[in-house]
Amino acid sequence: MKVNLRRRNDNEPKSLNKRLLAFMILCWAVPIVVFFTFTMISYRDGIITKAENLMEKEMENASSVIAIRIDEAISLCQKPSYEKVWENNWENYKRSSLGKSDFLQNINGSLRGKFYLDERFNMYAFYLVGSENPDCYSSREGRAYTDYVENTQDNIREILDEDSSYAMVKVYDGRIYIIRNLYTTSRFERYGTLVVELNWNKIFHGISGELQESMAICISDREDRIVFYDEEKLSKEQKELFKSLGEKYDGRRDRVFQKMGSFRYNAYLYEKKCDNYHIGMIVTSAKQELYSSLYSVYEIVAIMMLLFLPLIFYAILFLRKQIQSPIRKLVDASKKMADGEIGYVISDASMPNQEFAHLMEYFNHMSIQVKNLIDSVYTEKLARKDAQIQALQAQINPHFLNNTLEMMNWQARMSGDTVVSKMIESLGTVLDYRMNRANVKEIWLSEELHCTDAYFYIMSMRFGQRLQIDREIDDDILRTKVPPLILQPIVENAIVHGVEAVKNGRIELKVFHDEEKVYLRVINSGKPLSEEDKARIEAMLAGDDSKIPVRQGYHTSIGIRNVNQRIKLVYGEEYGLEIKQGEDDRTVSTITIPYVLEKGL
Repeated sequence: MKVNLRRRNDNEPKSLNKRLLAFMILCWAVPIVVFFTFTMISYRDGIITKAENLMEKEMENASSVIAIRIDEAISLCQKPSYEKVWENNWENYKRSSLGKSDFLQNINGSLRGKFYLDERFNMYAFYLVGSENPDCYSSREGRAYTDYVENTQDNIREILDEDSSYAMVKVYDGRIYIIRNLYTTSRFERYGTLVVELNWNKIFHGISGELQESMAICISDREDRIVFYDEEKLSKEQKELFKSLGEKYDGRRDRVFQKMGSFRYNAYLYEKKCDNYHIGMIVTSAKQELYSSLYSVYEIVAIMMLLFLPLIFYAILFLRKQIQSPIRKLVDASKKMADGEIGYVISDASMPNQEFAHLMEYFNHMSIQVKNLIDSVYTEKLARKDAQIQALQAQINPHFLNNTLEMMNWQARMSGDTVVSKMIESLGTVLDYRMNRANVKEIWLSEELHCTDAYFYIMSMRFGQRLQIDREIDDDILRTKVPPLILQPIVENAIVHGVEAVKNGRIELKVFHDEEKVYLRVINSGKPLSEEDKARIEAMLAGDDSKIPVRQGYHTSIGIRNVNQRIKLVYGEEYGLEIKQGEDDRTVSTITIPYVLEKGL
């Protein structure tokens, strides 16, 4: 049927191109793009970098102040050793020229003058060598002797037992302690241990209040820390950031600054290494406060967007009327044709522009032509196809073939011929697998290997000792989904082109995976691949029959080409089949598919 197309006249809609041009000019597309691009790129990165540099500098300064004050306290704890006053008292005590009570009274008097009257210390304790509990003890804040012995002494027991004169800085239950074993300078003989608790209000005095409100300090050990913030006021995000970033503190690195972020907060870790201890400072900060100037830029951008809303609204209406509505009419008409309404035409002639008006006319014309072609050709082709299918079904009926194999298997078993029975079962497995998996998209890898094993058995009976088969299967990926009928064609190709060409052959099947891919590798012995063979394989895998060299006595392997094409269609171009020459003239065929285990397994 011939369709008369509508002629162009002066009343046709204006061109869509002209309308789009006017629309773009109206919107000032170029100034808008330049403005937003410059704003977001130029300001955002600069503001974030500057804010985080300021945070790093503030944390570095705070940790330096803390380290200086702790070092001063350590120096005071080391001073008695240099003055030798305690050492001389110890020598007199050993020579029995000074009683124990007098010795301890002298030590305690010195301790009070050095630590009790100094507001930088809250408590001191002195252990005479061999003593289980402190022989001298005093606390400025009124902490009881029994409270110290019951709650703190066990924590420092390990240091008391060490043979070292280093000053150890430890945090227990939010208290900072300096523990130092005391030795004589002449014979390096241990005569006692000094334990002092620092007044952390003095140690951290002068640090920014805003910083302290969300700060935690780790000294040499991340398990126990000094916490300045009120945990009840912290959000769940802040608590998770403190926990995650705290686990990164290792007590070894020097001047390391790390960042971790969530939706609303950032957390920072600064580490500083000192002579006798290590400091780790963790701080959280709300992004809105940290990047306040950036959020001001965001507000400006938001206001600009609101100003453009009327224009955007007009653009939506414009596109809906000029493009979306006519396209919907064409799509609906196409769906009706796909649903079986061959020859459907669009009767509504109201198109908003001449481009879609012409498209509508061409669509109607095409629809009528398709109907004419189907009426004249489709019925004839369909009848011929049905005849071919019926002929094939008459030649090979799956039920008839399976029933016949079952009868042959029964007869072989009744006759006691287990070898023939096993071959019939393997053949039935291969045929049943090919017939029942033809329209299945994916199966378990274990099913694919089961069919391959049946094929291996048939081939081993055919070739006997000429064929040696080795299998190396990773059982962890047997529940991986793979396309059906991809492995057996590769094995068949390896036997036909490898084993049959030599006196004795070997087939290796290896199935393994890495973090991203699963590999099904078939390695066969045989004659080395010639340059013609390599060109032929490359052309087959590329699917270009015109480039396959013609060779007398050889045929094109449809199987390996089909496997490669199906894998690429299912998973993408980065996967597929690769065939290359390996070591010792062996041919290596490798199928690569994604490594994705079935959920819930």
